[in-house]
This record gives sequence, structure tokens and C-alpha cells, in this order.
Amino acid sequence: MPSGTGTAASRAEVLSGAAHHFYWQGSWYEIGAEFVEALKRDITEVLHRPHKVTLPVWPKGKDEGWFNEEADRQPGYDLFDKKTVRTKTFRGGGLEICDLLGPEGQLIMVKKADSGSSGLSHLFAQARTAIEALRYDVEVREQFLARVAELRPDLRPEDILATPTVVLAIRLKYGVPITAESLFAFSQVSLLQTDVALQGMGAKVEVVPIYA
Repeated sequence: MPSGTGTAASRAEVLSGAAHHFYWQGSWYEIGAEFVEALKRDITEVLHRPHKVTLPVWPKGKDEGWFNEEADRQPGYDLFDKKTVRTKTFRGGGLEICDLLGPEGQLIMVKKADSGSSGLSHLFAQARTAIEALRYDVEVREQFLARVAELRPDLRPEDILATPTVVLAIRLKYGVPITAESLFAFSQVSLLQTDVALQGMGAKVEVVPIYA
């Protein structure tokens, strides 16, 4: 086993002679069947976490704005798409915390990934930026909570921020189910990295498939 140190949130690759090793989630793996199996196991665990969010179907030909408005029609859901927070740090277009707010204050982030992994990379980056901003930027937090209070007076700030629940709502091409086989390989690693980062900030991550 190669020498080296790291934390559970770090990853590294080391060449040792002809061997190629990969550090992930506090353990070393030799890249190949062992690593692939470990990746599949961890991804399956994330994808099978229970959730309370229900979302409508997303027919072919409809865009993300249409879908978010459809979801907003459901009781207990509120539209936050394009309702950005603008601060000294997040100027210009501002920061979009989430696309939808769920019945129990879940921060729902929606993305259609028709091809490649760029769409999902954007989704995962949005999730990390949103939670970082809510945790560490007072101005962002105050503006977001003021908007929540207008729409959802039944929710307390602690309902959202004590242990934020981030829901990654994903529609894969053709609306296929999200599994370790259907999710792009790069996106699998990015999702696990995002999960580790968000857990480190006290947030929970749930993945909800959107069907066509």
C-alpha cells in the first residue's frame, strides 16, 4: 500500500511501480475492479437514501423553467428559480440558493442532464456554493430567510438551516432512472465529493430522479 496521509474528504492518486492507487473516503484502492466496486457501492448508498420530495414528470421538449413552475403548483412547494440573492460578494446576476423550496424546507436544485457531465457538474457546484453562502455569509442568509418568511411563514429559520437538506433533482436523458450504471462516471465521483463536502458543512444530501 502506498504511503500517504489524507482526510475523508480528500482524494489522491499515487503511482507505485506498475501499480496505480486511488485515495477515496479514507481508504486506498488500486484503480481497477476494486475501485469501481467501491465507487458503485458508495453511489448506490447515496442514491437510495429516503426522501420526502415528490416532483412532476418532465416531458421532452419542455425547459427547466416550465418544470419548476409545474412543481410549484404542488401544495407545499415554492418557486425560488431566478429569485437570486444579491450582495457585495454575489453581485451582477446574484446567487440562486435553490430552484424550489420543499414542504419541510428542503433546498431543491433541479437539472436536466441530456449529454455529458457538464450539467451535473454545474448542479453540484451550485449546491456547494449555496450551502457555503448560507453557512458563512450573513448577508446571503438574511436575504434568503426574509424571502422564505414572506412565502412560508410556517417555516422557522432553524427548520432550514439547522441541518439543511439539499435535494439534487436530476432528469437524465430520456428520463431513465438514476443508478450507478446510468450516471456518468465523472458525475459519480463529483457527486460523492459533493456529498462529503456538504456533510462537512452539516447538510444532508438526497437525490431525486425526475422522469419523462
